[in-house]
Amino acid sequence: MNEDGVDDMASLSELHGGSIMYNLYQRYKRNQIYTYIGSIIASVNPYQPIAGLYERATMEQYSKCHLGELPPHIFAIANECYRCLWKRHDNQCVLISGESGAGKTESTKLILKFLSVISQHSLELSLQEKTSCVEQAILQSSPIMEAFGNAKTVYNNNSSRFGKFVQLNICQKGNIQGGRIKFCFSPQNRVVRQNPGERNYHIFYALLAGLGQGEREELYLSLPENYHYLNQSGCTEDKTISDQESFRQVIMAMEVMQFSKEEVREVLRLLAGILHLGNIEFITAGGAQVSFKTALGRSAELLGLDPTQLTDALTQRSMFLRGEEILTPLSVQQAVDSRDSLAMALYARCFEWVIKKINSRIKGKEDFKSIGILDIFGFENFEVNHFEQFNINYANEKLQEYFNKHIFSLEQLEYSREGLVWEDIDWIDNGECLDLIEKKLGLLALINEESHFPQATDSTLLEKLHNQHANNHFYVKPRVAINNFGVKHYAGEVLYDVRGILEKNRDTFRDDLLNLLRESRYGCWGLLQEVISKHITICANACNL
Repeated sequence: MNEDGVDDMASLSELHGGSIMYNLYQRYKRNQIYTYIGSIIASVNPYQPIAGLYERATMEQYSKCHLGELPPHIFAIANECYRCLWKRHDNQCVLISGESGAGKTESTKLILKFLSVISQHSLELSLQEKTSCVEQAILQSSPIMEAFGNAKTVYNNNSSRFGKFVQLNICQKGNIQGGRIKFCFSPQNRVVRQNPGERNYHIFYALLAGLGQGEREELYLSLPENYHYLNQSGCTEDKTISDQESFRQVIMAMEVMQFSKEEVREVLRLLAGILHLGNIEFITAGGAQVSFKTALGRSAELLGLDPTQLTDALTQRSMFLRGEEILTPLSVQQAVDSRDSLAMALYARCFEWVIKKINSRIKGKEDFKSIGILDIFGFENFEVNHFEQFNINYANEKLQEYFNKHIFSLEQLEYSREGLVWEDIDWIDNGECLDLIEKKLGLLALINEESHFPQATDSTLLEKLHNQHANNHFYVKPRVAINNFGVKHYAGEVLYDVRGILEKNRDTFRDDLLNLLRESRYGCWGLLQEVISKHITICANACNL
């Protein structure tokens, strides 16, 4: 092998783990972070700027060349998609996968930026006209989606906690005529609790840092340390993130997206209302009672709700039996769960409405050919892994299956049809691992089954999982960790903490809480009155993006 490494690892005489890692390392030492594997590009995150790598001149250079004529680059992949759109007259798609922190979100933005530039080349527009066209609107959607959907985790200070599929519709003249964003939000538990060293979604900290003094007073806001939904993890600040600048970018992007001033105010008021909602505390006095009236009053005011009705909804359950209303007092824990359920539902619905607003701005004709970009949460394996990691890794397992099928299985089948002679490629099939997760009596089926039983606990779930799958080669029954089960994924073995799985999977939202929101005096909050009460399954949505 060349000591400097090779541009395309498909040309390696011996292709195995060691040769791949050596080649990537040799290139990485020379700031060559991109390497081809045929039509696939491997990207190594440098965690530092590389001069000239993404400048406008570099885009211009790659837009004029075919794949392989210049050194490997993410722009070359984007350009090949654009060329194939016309050469093959078929829709194109870029699949971006990798571990959390590998740079998937940045790669998505770079592809969008490149396609925006070459799209504008196909138009006779003035500079002023270019800044108002749909390409710019699509680029401006990124700061908004990152603020609402990204958060600091232990290993990544800008980790995507949602998956998205960005579709760009391109007309016959070659310019972007419109687009659409499909998304699936991961379990929203991060809104109400975070692991040590992690943060809530960026938008909350941006809100507190970016508002002026008068606006903060109007929304009764202060420092992040003063809010239960932000201070549990012991991490309210990240020196690598400017929360104030993030807020400025979000507001500017909302203006580009034609959010009205009133709509922006309502979104900010909702976010503040969620923070105050988290500060509501309860004590036991013949059932749960609100102990901190200030937080309740502020939350009710900002959400446009009656304080008494909010108190009743949080501390008692309302049911109708034979036309008669029956009120059942809740325990302190049940009241906390009601509070958190309301906060998560409000945030999820707000995020969904924001994406719908973006889509209404970038929407165009849909009868054109399209280029799609799939950016989902990366594979995760932390010191402690929860239900969120299980779902994220399941989505990645499905993506790996797609990769295996199209790169290995179907390709070699095509070789056979054409009578070509080739050396059979030995690859790892992850079908059995997926069967463990998704087939009848698989992990998902058992989790859903236990979720339907009111008396079921995480311990009874773990017992069922062990009994059913202890002999499965891809299932791990730890000898020491009593609250864990494991799965041997394509990317390695991961142990999952069973505690909290049933609560998160049930994700129920009571009808009386939904009815409470309908009473909000803020008329434009029809968007929030559609709060989703059904169970949100990240895995199913992610695999159908």
